[in-house]
Amino acid sequence: MIVHALRPARGFSLIELMVAIIVLAILTSIALPNFRDFSRRNTVTSQSNAILADLQYARNDAISRRVITQICASTDGTACTGSNELEGGWVVYRETAPGPTATFTSADEVQRVTQSASGISIRLVDATGAAVNEVGFNQQGSVIGDQPLHFLICAMSKGDTVGESTDSVRGSELQLSASGRPSIRPIEAGGSCG
Repeated sequence: MIVHALRPARGFSLIELMVAIIVLAILTSIALPNFRDFSRRNTVTSQSNAILADLQYARNDAISRRVITQICASTDGTACTGSNELEGGWVVYRETAPGPTATFTSADEVQRVTQSASGISIRLVDATGAAVNEVGFNQQGSVIGDQPLHFLICAMSKGDTVGESTDSVRGSELQLSASGRPSIRPIEAGGSCG
């Protein structure tokens, strides 16, 4: 007769399992807010870069084709919203009938349509903080209106209408000089995002 030796049972005891769950819960509670802030910072950076790319494209288009190229807020790519709120998206177009009363019409050539990411506010203002509905470049690459403009890009919490710049998630200010040269700098914590 063969006698088999009893092996000790393998696995976790209830106490070991509870300790593992508690450690996992602590690590998750620490990591989740940091991951959320990391994601919001990435959204601010990516939207700043998207606006920068479209501004550079519009300026280069105006210079190389000797036309007026403009950017305005647009949610559908077929009409300007007439607002300085670009979080719904924006359109880059060539103006076929430039002048003080020029508007985006079906005769204008759409160059790019960009949809913004959710959870972000983007406002276009002048140096005094007043709302500006669109930005255009003339054939020399200067901003139409010869005034510096500012795009304020900030992460937005649910239910907010304007984002905020905090210590953990700084907003971004894209400055556009009157000559048409862009630069990006962070917005101080508590600084204006709209």
